[in-house]
Amino acid sequence: MGSLADRSFDEVKTAGPFVIAGCGLLLTTGRALDALTLGEVGARSLGVSMRITRWSIALGVGLTAGACVAVTGVIGFVGLVTPHLLRPLVGSRPGALLVPSILGGAVVVLAADILVRLTPAAGEVKLGVAMAALGAPFFLALLLRLRRTVA
Repeated sequence: MGSLADRSFDEVKTAGPFVIAGCGLLLTTGRALDALTLGEVGARSLGVSMRITRWSIALGVGLTAGACVAVTGVIGFVGLVTPHLLRPLVGSRPGALLVPSILGGAVVVLAADILVRLTPAAGEVKLGVAMAALGAPFFLALLLRLRRTVA
């Protein structure tokens, strides 16, 4: 269900090296992600190695998400909601969104955790459930907006 309850610095020390390694790997892909907005052929013509980019992204996401999920459990929709909230402030370049999304995701999780703990039935509602309740309508609104734009 995902929760930050009963977590200590020991869990941070356990997951920290994997999260730092994964984030470091992902931060090296900024230029390639920007080039990929032109499509694979366009990125390749700009000198981006698709093989290295795929492996870097897969390994970086695997390390980061795996370590975080191992410590907290599944807390969904953070990776979907946060970049869309930050796009008006940062712009739509994927490379420029990497660092703000990392920091913004932490802020979103902490804010949601504080709200969950302040609710009267906090013992029964887990953070993962609360994020899903907030993230699902957000995702639906994104889909409907995209559908109107495309159609």
